[in-house]
Amino acid sequence: MKKQTNILIINAYFDPWRSATPTRWFIPRAMAPIYLAGHFNRADFHIKIWDEVFHGALLDTRMFDWPDVVIFTGLTAAFDRTHQLSAYFRNANPNVITIIGGPIPRALPTLCADIFDYSCQGDVEDISAIIAELFGPASVSHSMAPRFDLAVPSMGVGYLETTKNCNFACAFCSLTGEQRTYKAHTEQSISAQLDAMQRVLGVMVLDNNFYGNSRQSFERRVELIGARWRQGQFRGWGALVTGDFFKHEENIELMARNGCKAVFSGVESLDPAVLRSFNKKQSMTSDPLKLTKLCAEHGMFFDYGMISDFTQQTTAEVDEQLNAIIQEPSIPLPGLLTLTIPILGTPYFDSSARAGKLMPNLLLSDMDGQKVVEWPKEPLEKVVPFVADLLRFRGRKSALVRHAFKHAWHWRRKFDWDQTALALVRPLHRFGGRVNLGSLRQMRQSFKEQPLTYCAMSDGLRSAYTPLVRLPSKFEACFTPLQITDAAGGLTEDLIKARSKSSAIT
Repeated sequence: MKKQTNILIINAYFDPWRSATPTRWFIPRAMAPIYLAGHFNRADFHIKIWDEVFHGALLDTRMFDWPDVVIFTGLTAAFDRTHQLSAYFRNANPNVITIIGGPIPRALPTLCADIFDYSCQGDVEDISAIIAELFGPASVSHSMAPRFDLAVPSMGVGYLETTKNCNFACAFCSLTGEQRTYKAHTEQSISAQLDAMQRVLGVMVLDNNFYGNSRQSFERRVELIGARWRQGQFRGWGALVTGDFFKHEENIELMARNGCKAVFSGVESLDPAVLRSFNKKQSMTSDPLKLTKLCAEHGMFFDYGMISDFTQQTTAEVDEQLNAIIQEPSIPLPGLLTLTIPILGTPYFDSSARAGKLMPNLLLSDMDGQKVVEWPKEPLEKVVPFVADLLRFRGRKSALVRHAFKHAWHWRRKFDWDQTALALVRPLHRFGGRVNLGSLRQMRQSFKEQPLTYCAMSDGLRSAYTPLVRLPSKFEACFTPLQITDAAGGLTEDLIKARSKSSAIT
């Protein structure tokens, strides 16, 4: 019998709160590893998934010599983490093959090509060409259906992708920097994903923009999902939509008729000037109060994200906006509250660098949305303590609990039990505090971390930069953080070199 090749697919992650323990309740989960796994012929490979969000930091040293191939994916700020993990695997097995794809090699093409055996700048589908090159065409799966069986448990939530990329160009979005075309999956692809998902409680559509720029495509995809809902495959579904979706009430009616129970939209800011600076024209009329009511009238839960930009806003202005939301029970609290992130490779990053807004000695891993990385409009000694309180809801815990119960009660006649529970639990889970439970090694790692200072200029290195095991000196560079600005706040030569272009697959 032919020996199966061991494949380990990792979603690398640096928790912004410096916890090494799992974040099991975070929705949506990273699905790139699951979709990547679907391209491997099951008969030829033994595949394991490790998501450092869902499973916590990979600290089990017994895993390091298991894989024959390691595939890395993750957000751009996790580059250092992929570099660290690659050292562990190469040290344990010098013959291991390392592959990286996703936002990291798109932002750092030359550096990734130097470090990893294969660096993919395209979509998940690129992995098929590498599988064929390494193991032969017969080792590529015919169905390429996502391996949702590797994602359980997932709290009854299934994940679906019906489109890729986005048709808007928000200045802070990595998709804008990548300039990849917005396109919809075929009906066959969507059906294959739903078949592989089987029966679940609910479905979360992973699209960056479910609505898109084609009315025909939008209606076709809604009806396709709705047909599965009517068949009883799931009790409801949700999707992310852009602000232009709400300009036509028939869009909401169509999704509601087809079982949609919730939508998320990036409101981002209540300040029009901030939205204009982000080139987020689709959200200029996105009033959370109006959108919440509009959705609720059709039995849909409305969720949204907010970004605080202290280069343009004062602490008083941000405080006033959040207090106004807390005092209005009909509006949900934002599902995502973050600081502006100048993501590497985006127009916003480039403009911020040109304007001298980036702080000195910034690390790529600092770009996590939970610390000040740009010079604020007000003095640091005023902004940083405010940010620390804002992101932890310190001083607002009682108001948080009252608002959660009042909001759920306010819309109880419009929502079913699932939606009412979501309206109540979601803000409490997001802002009420976190219980750091995981393996003993993960909890010990979390305990060792230096406290967050909420400012990149004063934050120390996290413990992950100290190797778990003794490594030869040749791996020292793997634990050196990628610095993106120098002592004067200018871009480093290492970063400029790392961003230069290379071939799509190396």
